[in-house]
Amino acid sequence: MNNIKLLKIQSLLKECLQEALFELNDTRLNSLSIIRVECKKGKEHAKVLFDTTGIDECEQKEILKLLKKANSLIKEQLQSSLNWYKAPNLSYEFDKEMQTLNRLDSIFRQIQKKDSND
Repeated sequence: MNNIKLLKIQSLLKECLQEALFELNDTRLNSLSIIRVECKKGKEHAKVLFDTTGIDECEQKEILKLLKKANSLIKEQLQSSLNWYKAPNLSYEFDKEMQTLNRLDSIFRQIQKKDSND
């Protein structure tokens, strides 16, 4: 599968997944922000990565459990939105890269603030 086609699939999945999450009756799930979707084997499997901002590790574990429970509803919503023969198998994670970048950004701001006060 060429790169452009894969990027289109990932973008489309991200948009439809965000809508599917919004349809759920749980504010912890429908307020999640999807950072990116990574597809493997075409449309067979998709890893959904969420933003960690404002969500501690305990809450992240709880949210992942809720997502697992809601997985069939999310897949049904995807299948009807996308009109694909089969919705991809989904796995969910919180994006640790974003968390690291936010932490580094905070450190740099503290250094800059300290330098400007000297």
